Formats: sequence, structure tokens, C-alpha cells
Amino acid sequence: MEHYTKVPKPKEETKENEIKVAASGQVPKYLSYAFRILKHSEKYNSITIRASGNAIAKAMQIVELIKRKIGNLHQINKIQTMVITDKYEPKIEGLEPTETVRKVTAFDCILSKE
Repeated sequence: MEHYTKVPKPKEETKENEIKVAASGQVPKYLSYAFRILKHSEKYNSITIRASGNAIAKAMQIVELIKRKIGNLHQINKIQTMVITDKYEPKIEGLEPTETVRKVTAFDCILSKE
């Protein structure tokens, strides 16, 4: 694959009460954002935490810390498999564009006050 470059994907829009956890993200930053939404926002009564692949363990840790700190939250978990298609453009003329398909485990957790 050294003769190919990966085509960047457009960023997905996220809702204000949604957190997408990355494997390289910092737990305290995710926690402060979640507390700000759940404690101080009159607009939202729930928060959605999403993660995939290696970030799932960090997302589970964040969910448990939020539940411990705030308390009286209802939790709905959803585990699924996502199919991700990566597209590659050739660096050298004469090569065809190519795609790779991979399956990744995804985790969604809704924490609600209601």
C-alpha cells in the first residue's frame, strides 16, 4: 500500500449531547463535558457516549465514572458491528483506486435522568 494514499472521510456531525470517545482522548476532558451537559444544561436530560474498536474500554470507564459522580441515571447499552470502507487513491499513474472493508465493534451508551 506504499503506492497509495488514504482518501480522508468527511467528519460526521455530532449532537451537542453526544460524546465520541477516541482511544487517544483524555478521560478528564470527556468527564467535564459530560458533567456540564448533565448538570448545568436545561436543554438535555440525557447524554450519548459512542466508541468503537480500542476506545470501547475507555468509554466504559467514562460511563461508570459519570454514573458514580451523578447517580440516579438510567443506562441503555447497544453493541453492534460497523462495516468501514477505506478508499485509497494511487500515487503512481496507471494504478487503480482501491478500497478495503473492515468490521469494527461499536458501543453506544445512553445515560438518562428520566
